[in-house]
Amino acid sequence: MSDLLKKGFLLGLGAAVTSKEKAEKYFQELVVKGKVTPDEANEMIDSFVKKGAETEETWNRRTKERAQQIFKDLDLASKTELTALESRVKELEQRLADFNTGDEKETIDPAPETYTESKDKE
Repeated sequence: MSDLLKKGFLLGLGAAVTSKEKAEKYFQELVVKGKVTPDEANEMIDSFVKKGAETEETWNRRTKERAQQIFKDLDLASKTELTALESRVKELEQRLADFNTGDEKETIDPAPETYTESKDKE
């Protein structure tokens, strides 16, 4: 899957570079023909570049949202959930080690907070 994403990214990047080069060439031709001034051509190019950056930002946001939805649909844990579980496991391991060595300074909570799975799970 990552190879497909990489190829898609490179394709988009290549298209963007090619489009920018063609736009610059087109505007240079307009300048040579006297239809626009160099400043106007630069403004137009900057406008297209800005619009392209906005479109890229929107595309990246939508792609991220779609990926998150796919991960959710596949019932994969998020990074936040994994980090929380790792912290909980470390805490429990330390409490167990302290209990086994008799160094426990606090009583064990009879009803510790438990990780609850999403209700979408079957």
